[in-house]
Amino acid sequence: MLTETQARTLLGIPADNRVTFETDWDGSDFVETECHEGECRHGDRVTASVHIDWTKPGYDEDTDAPNSLHLQELAFCIDHARAEIATALDETAPFAHDDDVYIKVVVNGWYLRYAAPTLAAA
Repeated sequence: MLTETQARTLLGIPADNRVTFETDWDGSDFVETECHEGECRHGDRVTASVHIDWTKPGYDEDTDAPNSLHLQELAFCIDHARAEIATALDETAPFAHDDDVYIKVVVNGWYLRYAAPTLAAA
């Protein structure tokens, strides 16, 4: 079974005040969610292993200044989650001081327990 530290490392999650990490141990939040990435190599109907909610900054077209935050609620397989987390970290970096800017990562506990035993050994 992967520990939280191993899962954070696997997903590229740094120690950062913008990021919260949770585990849905019974997997109930993951029922009927699939990887958001089109044509994922895992195929259709494979349950996502990571949910990522983050506030994406919006920009004014005229001034290119940030003017709003848009909540992104996405689900991914473990492979695609790392890239989305990196994107969220990059796009929210200029706003790290703002309490309204956050990245919430929830990992399916079933994945940590059963689908990744070889990763725990690595």
